[in-house]
Amino acid sequence: MMRRWRGRFRRPRAWRRGGPVFRGWEQGHPLLLTAALGVGMAAAVILALEARLQPIVATAARAQAVNTLTAVVDGAIAAGLGEQGVSYSDFVAVQRDETGGITSLVTDMTAMNRLRTRLVAQVLSALEEVEVSQLAIPLGSLWDSDFLWARGPKLRVHAMRVGTVSAEFSSQFSEAGINQTLHRIYLDVQVPLTLILPGGQTETTVSAQLCVAETVIVGQVPGTYLTVGQ
Repeated sequence: MMRRWRGRFRRPRAWRRGGPVFRGWEQGHPLLLTAALGVGMAAAVILALEARLQPIVATAARAQAVNTLTAVVDGAIAAGLGEQGVSYSDFVAVQRDETGGITSLVTDMTAMNRLRTRLVAQVLSALEEVEVSQLAIPLGSLWDSDFLWARGPKLRVHAMRVGTVSAEFSSQFSEAGINQTLHRIYLDVQVPLTLILPGGQTETTVSAQLCVAETVIVGQVPGTYLTVGQ
């Protein structure tokens, strides 16, 4: 007959309450709690700074992007107009009667649309050469303090993605003297932007208006202003 083993089962030493593993966990517990609290406080500070930083970065990014692209658009259109050598008579014909009085102004929209197509192509080509804007925001600007404003380390932010460029012509008449009228033809350019910022993005539009042609019309300008072409 087999004898029953009556020995008492003992847990491994490492798992007994007084064992080295349990004692190590008890001793390390305050350190883990302190580390968890530190991580939580750091996360809270980061979230607070991000909430305060985002509107400041958005404002700075919008201003810098608008200034940069406005200069690019103005330069591209000015260069295009210089290459084309356009004049007021290329687009508008002043019709007069037998006495020399002005009867109407006739605009050739076909010629204007051709010019607009060329200028928009030059603007797009110039915008493709613009690198992603590098914005530098001083961290001291996050606080309402004159002493800290624009001081401290700078936060680098990538911004600017160009959308579709649109352009339309507009016309303006203004008095230039006795019985004289200044007529200007403008090209209004719109460049939509998406600014990529920490924590999200914001939309804005760069608007530029440039004078394409102008002339001083001597005589009373009639209310008739005709367009020719599509």
